[in-house]
Amino acid sequence: MDYIKKTAENITKHALEVIDRIDEVQVDRMIDEISRSNSVFIVGSGRSELIGMAFAMRLMHLGFVVYVIGDVTTPAIDKEDCLIAISGSGETRTVTIAAETAAESGASVVGITTNHSSTLGKYLDVAINIESKSKEPWKHYTSHVLKGNYDDLTPMGTLFEDSTHLFLDGLIAEFMARLGKKETDLKKRHATIE
Repeated sequence: MDYIKKTAENITKHALEVIDRIDEVQVDRMIDEISRSNSVFIVGSGRSELIGMAFAMRLMHLGFVVYVIGDVTTPAIDKEDCLIAISGSGETRTVTIAAETAAESGASVVGITTNHSSTLGKYLDVAINIESKSKEPWKHYTSHVLKGNYDDLTPMGTLFEDSTHLFLDGLIAEFMARLGKKETDLKKRHATIE
């Protein structure tokens, strides 16, 4: 249990600190882009994709039309839509290709990453900075939050992924407050065939 408790402590402490530093203007812009879009598309790879899928589910529960890139029922993206691209490094090929395609179609591109000077960063209309170690080495991180040895307890992209997950769950709560939605409203759209 010692490792479990210490890991949970490190992750939650880190997530609270990095979420506190996210630019509120960018968060408001992300909310606006999602709200005005006909459809929201989400792309990530590996654990980032799983976190994106969890966010997609909650957006659907709120009544948004949402698709996860790679699903066979995902339609074409167009200028009335929004892509949310999740990549800690900002260099994940499937994510950068999706962002490039979305930008070329005229859709807005929201990026959640640790590295806005990355390939992904070139295509972003909205940039959400989750200041965390991704799967890439620590070499370009200078924040005091990122100092220390988290590798053994939170390997590779764990801090980015878990911080992103908490941020996106918080964003759902923000949407609920702004839209006047309650848990009972979301339950109405929960899957009945499971």
